[in-house]
Amino acid sequence: MTGLSRRHLIGATAGAVILPAVDALPVLARTPSGRQRRVGVFNGRSIAYTAGLDEIVVADAQGAPFVRFVCTSYVREDVDRRDRPVLFAFNGGPSSCSAPLHMLALGPKRIELEQDPKAPALSPARLVDNPETVLDVADIVLIDPPETGFTRLLSESGRRSAYSVEGDARAVSDFIRGWIKANGRETSPKYVLGESYGTIRAAVMAGQLAQDMPLDGVFLFGQAVNMIETSQRVDNMIAYATNLPALAAIAVYHGKADKGRRPMNRFIDDVYAWGMTDYLAALVQGRSLPQSRRRAVAAELERLTGIDADVYFDGDLTISKVAFAGRLLADRGQRLGLYDARYVGPAPTQGQRPQDPFGAKVSDGVLPMMQQYLRSELAPERDAADYRPLAPGAEAWTYDPTGGGGGPFNEYDYPARLVPAFRANPRFRLMIGTGIYDLTTTVGPALYLAAQSDYPAGRVIQRRYEGGHMAYTNRPALTAFTRDIRSFVTGTAFVDS
Repeated sequence: MTGLSRRHLIGATAGAVILPAVDALPVLARTPSGRQRRVGVFNGRSIAYTAGLDEIVVADAQGAPFVRFVCTSYVREDVDRRDRPVLFAFNGGPSSCSAPLHMLALGPKRIELEQDPKAPALSPARLVDNPETVLDVADIVLIDPPETGFTRLLSESGRRSAYSVEGDARAVSDFIRGWIKANGRETSPKYVLGESYGTIRAAVMAGQLAQDMPLDGVFLFGQAVNMIETSQRVDNMIAYATNLPALAAIAVYHGKADKGRRPMNRFIDDVYAWGMTDYLAALVQGRSLPQSRRRAVAAELERLTGIDADVYFDGDLTISKVAFAGRLLADRGQRLGLYDARYVGPAPTQGQRPQDPFGAKVSDGVLPMMQQYLRSELAPERDAADYRPLAPGAEAWTYDPTGGGGGPFNEYDYPARLVPAFRANPRFRLMIGTGIYDLTTTVGPALYLAAQSDYPAGRVIQRRYEGGHMAYTNRPALTAFTRDIRSFVTGTAFVDS
């Protein structure tokens, strides 16, 4: 969930402050950073802004130094900032730096990418101006969580806390508290954008910040908040029903299924409706389902997903997302990318570990370009080689239960952590964005999240993008993605392309 190499699971100087907050970690200090004054053209407008690194130290519950955050901010110069929105953004992991969002979507510079998934990656890679960034309407803070980027733990004993859902979210929440206080932005509307695992972080943070600094909105991009309900574990039938629309959309993209004359969004909604009714009813009947009905459902699944009906018939009417990636184009000797199924690579030979083609062509190049940008423009005074893409040892991440009786009786109700944010601020809204061709965090679970959670329906916005897990790597999707952020933070109408 990072947009970087490894497992890809599942991406105005600050002043010194002491920040009291309900259940907050106090901010101990900051280190001023040199800020660069720049001018760029964003959304067709010439914008004067400053760019730089903000360094803020937060303490643990005992008041001892805990984390030194070093994060990037872009702040517009020629406006009254008191009511100007601030967008805090981070990627996932856990736990990864914010370089993918920074260098591919939100920063004033972006990595130029080859747009044809069938073509080789551009070489050499280069940075270009990014007119899509939302600096025209909001200041942007790219957050690197503990032990990623230049951000570091200051106490080894704090690693266990920092490498947990609650501790990580609380540390990042307190960075936000510190940044807001240091920059005098208490009256600014505050928005958080989390991607992938970062959506769990964002949900938990929204609940934490509701106590003393309520957010105005959260954007869950590639959401994993209800991953417990929608991951394809044995006998988790709801997960096969919710994930079906992604398989169908991907099959259409590769010419293995036909959506007819329906727009893709209508096709996805129709597949979801069938999946959550007829298909789910068949799945829960299991071995008691009559053979004739079993064959009829298998035939419909073949029509929707391009996978032979016999595969479904012999496999209890299910196929995992991973198996689908290996089977859809097996007749061509190819395998789909999980993070963006528009990308394909050669099927691995027996005993060979599959390589995700999206990573090889796109995301593996993010870190070198981020380090180049640091050296040449953003922070030449720092050693860019120290910029970490991933937190070392995060495989030991603790997914804190939200309740329950321990062990298999634990609850992981991360969706409920957003509810206090709705209650604390009547203007709070939730936007959920998903890449249509993402096989990791798919479109169906996003619909299921909104339907099953205690969120006011009129304050939840669903958006879909023509791309994968990092849909903004597709230029039309990047345009739609940033256009939606503008609508979200300004309260203007959303536009469908």
